[in-house]
Amino acid sequence: MRPSRHWWLVVTALAAACAPAPDTGERAAESPKRPNILLILIDDLGFEAIGAYGGASYETPNIDRLAAEGVRFTHAYSTPLCSPSRLKLVTGRYNSRNYTEWGVLPPEEVTFANLLQDAGYATFLAGKWQMSGFKQAWAREKDCCEGLGQTPEEAGFDDYLVWHYHEKGERYADPLLWGPGGEGGTHEGHYGPDLFAEFLLDRIGSQVAEEPDRPFLAYHSMALVHAPFVPTPDSADWAADRGAPDPAHFGDMVAYTDKLIGRMLDGLEELGVLDNTLILLTADNGTPRQITSTLQDGTVIPGGKGGTIDYGVHVPFIASWPAGFEGGRVSDALIDFSDFLPSMAEVAGAALPEDRVIDGRSFIPVLRGETDSSRDWVFTDFRPRFLNIPEVTFVHDRRYKLYDDGRFFDFENDVQEQAPLADDELASEAAAAKAKLKAAMNGVLGVATSPSGGS
Repeated sequence: MRPSRHWWLVVTALAAACAPAPDTGERAAESPKRPNILLILIDDLGFEAIGAYGGASYETPNIDRLAAEGVRFTHAYSTPLCSPSRLKLVTGRYNSRNYTEWGVLPPEEVTFANLLQDAGYATFLAGKWQMSGFKQAWAREKDCCEGLGQTPEEAGFDDYLVWHYHEKGERYADPLLWGPGGEGGTHEGHYGPDLFAEFLLDRIGSQVAEEPDRPFLAYHSMALVHAPFVPTPDSADWAADRGAPDPAHFGDMVAYTDKLIGRMLDGLEELGVLDNTLILLTADNGTPRQITSTLQDGTVIPGGKGGTIDYGVHVPFIASWPAGFEGGRVSDALIDFSDFLPSMAEVAGAALPEDRVIDGRSFIPVLRGETDSSRDWVFTDFRPRFLNIPEVTFVHDRRYKLYDDGRFFDFENDVQEQAPLADDELASEAAAAKAKLKAAMNGVLGVATSPSGGS
């Protein structure tokens, strides 16, 4: 297990710093209370599937409510597949710095849970893990194969209930799940996504009751809506064959995802902690390619998971913190998955590690209305090392995208990227954008300590 770095000393120091000043006729400004944090990561859901983003194919009332009450970002980007996205998310670093193989969180990496745990947060995880690689129980017993990945404990989680840890197994009906110490088993007669939500609400409830002044981090790494597309407990054919795959079940899976998010929101409200909880909701990549969705304006969008075009990486991102910033807003700020770690660290009062480059830039100033954007480009080095999928690097802003092989697209008007723009045909705006993006890519790839893209 990764050793703690004496979080109680940090808590004591923060408590002293936030204590009211002596009554000398002047009162020091009070520091805001550190928020609880709930990070919800949906598995395989592009922006087009959400009603608040103009989606017309599925009902998402709870996500839509969160968007209406919070800040909805229109330009948030993952990588095309889950494993690279998740590594980028938890470390705040580009894949070129730490991606070694599929489903592996390298042992030397530091996660947002490590940082918040060290800053005094209680840390909980439920759902999909897929970051221990082949670090199986038998490998540890034989004292071999170390360094392939981290356990949830090593990654900074005090307690957890996860799928895809020592082995894969089922994630939906009768799931194979794992808890602390590598203990696991099949939960007959249960539905995995229900158990994940129940686990988090139970742990949060206990935390609030036992240590009401100690903030928590809850990472809800959802199993939904990833294939296989099977019935949910609310599906008409749930009782008939819970394991029968059919893309027609995708709509039910989206609806159940939304239902569980509503359950989490209601649970936080019942516990009295919703107001001071920073909720971050996003997805790890675009919608699966077997699925086609329609927007309210009639636009038909095919699932783009695994591809580098906009439909593969353009994901929903909604943030809410009633006590922390004004909601009811829409932002076109560029958001990269590396931005989540420094953002959570900022509100938690957690120090960023000094021994490594953190590529992300905090979006908290955007949420607070202090700036329009924290960056002006997003960099992606897609290196899945999975199923012979080729590696590719690209950088883009809201409209233009440049690949490492020189291809340059106006993807806002050419979403399928069918017509690369030639240099001798570029208008002044496009030429300036290409020069900016080329300099950004060269900076990241050419200088190991290059900062992230920013204005």
